[in-house]
Formats: sequence, structure tokens, C-alpha cells
Amino acid sequence: MQLFLVVRNSQVSIASRRRHALGILLGIVAMFVAGANGAGAQSQEGAPPSNLGSLERIAKKIEPDLQGRPKRLTQYVNFFQSQLGNDARLFAFDVDARVDANGRVALEGYVEFPETRTGLEKFLHMLGFQDVDNRLQTLPANDVGDARFGLVKTTHTLSYDSPQQPRGVVTDCLLGEPLYVLREAGDFLLVHSGEGYLGYVAAADVLRVEAAAFENYATAPAVAMVANFETDGGLVLPEGAALKGVLGSGGLATIELPTGETVEIPADKCRPAGAPADDIEQIVATGRLLLGTPYHWGGKTTDGVDCSGLVQVSFAAVGLHLSRDANQQYYGGRLTATRWHRGRLRRGDTLYFAGEHGKIRHTAIYLGDDQFLHATMPRVTIGSFNPEDANYDERRDKSFVFAKRLW
Repeated sequence: MQLFLVVRNSQVSIASRRRHALGILLGIVAMFVAGANGAGAQSQEGAPPSNLGSLERIAKKIEPDLQGRPKRLTQYVNFFQSQLGNDARLFAFDVDARVDANGRVALEGYVEFPETRTGLEKFLHMLGFQDVDNRLQTLPANDVGDARFGLVKTTHTLSYDSPQQPRGVVTDCLLGEPLYVLREAGDFLLVHSGEGYLGYVAAADVLRVEAAAFENYATAPAVAMVANFETDGGLVLPEGAALKGVLGSGGLATIELPTGETVEIPADKCRPAGAPADDIEQIVATGRLLLGTPYHWGGKTTDGVDCSGLVQVSFAAVGLHLSRDANQQYYGGRLTATRWHRGRLRRGDTLYFAGEHGKIRHTAIYLGDDQFLHATMPRVTIGSFNPEDANYDERRDKSFVFAKRLW
């Protein structure tokens, strides 16, 4: 399991020095931008590697003659997932492949996105399996209905890699944690947890809700528990949980549980939770200084920058050091949006987009009001998810998969 840790120092003097350092950094970036626009600039565009022929290249890695063998179907599926899928701990992928009575390849199970579904079928075509009966379900499953969301209503509930025994623990979901429900499996639900991990949780531990109720709880002012507290009813509010609530007077905090019950706890058991507004604006300001910079694969300067380089440089301005590639950066933070629900998106969230065959290939910074800042060919620009906007980016709107929040 991969962890993303951010260490913050709350001392005023440290924060002041950081803001001062940021001012210097922004000045340096601005000078570079000005220099890049001058006569001596060496800025140039550099397109990302072409994906043309990628399926064929990958297929030849496992079958150089592109002659697939039916007895190796399971190996082909697993190989496709390892090469063109995403981490199975974060993206749903459960596929069974077999040759049916009619001699066709039958694909059954589920994947998260249509790109993965069609990509796997094309991969098998490349290996010579032309007759493919693709029965793969994309998620969320239709029978989930409108209650595609959940809030943990017990102290905690373990998430497993299977709804049946034997099974292993994936992660632990705490009271109040927002869940995205993908499918039902008996007494269990397949969900994305608060950090995006995929697993099965006991349905009895989850309050199923529709979008409006989900947003009402998950976007309200909140407190983070810094120590356990047991209510009169015996429910433990666990350290680490983020719960709807506010600090009040008299040394108390008022907490609203997912079930609607209100409890008062000592204020020293929690702290206010929320995004650091100053840091968000500094991240956005740093990124916007690169507007118009030529796209250059692998770049991180005003001579040229790529999508993950732009995000990396922007967050480094406030001391958050992210991994280099988009499909590595996705591991950090809390899940705030999916392709099918974007109601929790907030300024400063990182956005992730799928390529043709389903693998994460692109990232951006959300600015609010459907706008996002990203490095794309030919240069850094601002796109929109809103079809009514002049800068609407249909390609990115359709390929968006998830958003994360790094605080």
C-alpha cells in the first residue's frame, strides 16, 4: 500500500518565511517567463511519444508473431492490465476470458471505464482473436441506482479485496468517510474509499445516499479528530476521521454524524479541517505564470513543460513534492470526483485523464467554475468542462476519470 504524507509546520514564523520564499520564487518564475518571450529564448515544442501502434508493440512483447493461443487467454488479459491498465488497487478490473462453445472468446466481469473495455478487445484482435463476445460491464453497475454514494456510519469498516473468503484487507474506512459505490455483491459493496482505494465493505456499515445528501455532508465545514472520543451511545469517533462539524464556544465542538445525530465533544479532541486557502492560491498563481509556455515532453521550465511537470512545479511552490508522472501523482491525496460525479470538485484539486486504452495519460489543476489549467500541445492553456464555454475541451471532458485533493 502506498502512502502520501505531507508534514506541515503551523508556526507563524515558518509560514511567513514560506510565503516570503514563495514571493521570491514567483519573481524568479516571472523573470524566466519574460526571458522566454525575448529574442534569446530557446523555447520549443516537443510532442509526447506517439501512441500509434502501441497495441501492436505491446502484443508483440507477449506473442512476437501475433498469433494468440486460446490456452493463454488469461495471461493475455493479465498482460494487458499490467501494460495498459492502471493499478488494480485503484481501478476496477476483474475479467474472465474463455473460449465458449461457439469458438468465440467470451469476456465476462467488469472494468471501470469504456476505454479499458474496448482497449482489451482491440488487444485480443491484435493477437488474432477476431471473434470476441465482449460482455464486460463498466462501472458503476446499473443496478446500483441513484444511491451511488455512501458514508461510513460505524467507527470504522474494513475494506477487503473480495466479498468472499478467503480475502485480504485492503484498507480501513473511518466514520464519516465518503465512499463511491460501484457494485453490490451480496452483503458487500464494491467502493472507492476516501483515498480512492478499491475494495469491498460491509453494506450494513454504510449509509447509502444520493448525490445531494452526499455533497451536503462531504462538502460542509468539517473537523478532523485528533483523539478518540466515545459518545454516550457507545459510538467511538476515531482519531483521523473527518466529520461534519464546527468548533463552538465553551470548549466544545458540535459534530453531525452521517446518520444526522448531533453530538458535542471537547474541542481538544478535534481541529478544524479544510483546504489551506493561501496555499491553493499560491499553487494556482505559480501555475498560471506558465500560461503560454510551449509543451515539451519531460520539461519542467519556461523553455517547455509537460502536464505532470506543470503540476509538480506548481505544488512545489508550497512545499508539496509530487511524483514525476501523472499516473504516479494520482496516488496522492483524497478522492474528490469521478467521471460520473464532479460535485465535490474544488479549486486546487488535481485532475486525471485516461488515454485511448484506459491508462492515465494526463493531469491538470482545477481552477473552479469548470476551468482547468494544463500543459498540452502546443502550449499551456486553460480548458473547460462546460460545453457552453468558448474554451470547452471535449476531449478532456470525455476522458476525465478522477480528481484528488492533496490536503
